[in-house]
Amino acid sequence: MSFIIIYAKYLYKIPNLFIRTVAELIPVKRKRQNFRNKLFKAHIKYFYKKLSVTTLSKKIVICRPHGGFNDMLVRIEKCYEYAKLHDRVLYVDTSRSGFLDDFDKYFIAPKGVFLNLAPLLFLSQNISKSDYEKLKIIINSPFDTEAVFDFSKDYDDQILIYEKSGGGDKSILMFEKLSLKDDVKSYIRNIIDSLGEYDALHVRNSDYKTDYKKFFAEISNKLDKKITLCTDSHECQVYAKELWGDRLEIVANAPNIKGKPLHNNKKLDRFQTNMNALTDLFVLACSKNLYFTTMKKGWISGFGNLAKSLHERQDLIYRLLYQ
Repeated sequence: MSFIIIYAKYLYKIPNLFIRTVAELIPVKRKRQNFRNKLFKAHIKYFYKKLSVTTLSKKIVICRPHGGFNDMLVRIEKCYEYAKLHDRVLYVDTSRSGFLDDFDKYFIAPKGVFLNLAPLLFLSQNISKSDYEKLKIIINSPFDTEAVFDFSKDYDDQILIYEKSGGGDKSILMFEKLSLKDDVKSYIRNIIDSLGEYDALHVRNSDYKTDYKKFFAEISNKLDKKITLCTDSHECQVYAKELWGDRLEIVANAPNIKGKPLHNNKKLDRFQTNMNALTDLFVLACSKNLYFTTMKKGWISGFGNLAKSLHERQDLIYRLLYQ
């Protein structure tokens, strides 16, 4: 496969969209999948390296996280710490993540962080015309595959691209640095205040399956009079309504999309879907008692783990919703 790397060094001379088209013509079969992926990754590595923007006043990290909400925060936190350490400005593009929307519609970022790539193009008055064209190529790049760099190194390159999925438990660290937009804050706070005291359940039952009927039976005697259920599963929500009746408070109805996950679903109203997800997160975190279903080997979903971490940080909840 070494010829791929040699060939990739010259790919930057060919239009980006053309290279993607050529790579996509390679049939997606097991024996050819690695070849196809290596071609994409090699092209990203060399193409972006040749697009250094030399007239920017500060170096930049562009973070393009993939995955669900927890994964996004973990990836952004990783890039934030690197950018801070190496005196870089961080631009975050969550349009390729499970959110499928810009983060700045929901959150306010700390200094040195932009939750949208659009501000990069507003630098056009201060940089050369050729560098402006390079920025447009980077921002509008059709690539959505993995692009990483070594976080243990300091680079001379003006722009570093990080595009990756993957979860973990550091999402709460990024949450500490963000603030909610006023309209988002008011929407969530009003719902929390209207609920009063309650127990909350979290069930993930889309891409990961859960035996929620068994879970409900096991915890039913432990639950308070008022219950809320936060789930991505329409069938789970219907079953819970039949089981608990008026005791159950539903904050957001899960759409009936035949077991498919809510994130990465372009057919849904992304703003409302994301607002529902954020509301669910705080509903879980503000509950009196919090219960989760687990996946394989007792694993809690990333979203559930973030809710658990936030549940243990009432000071952070108060700052985000009431200050």
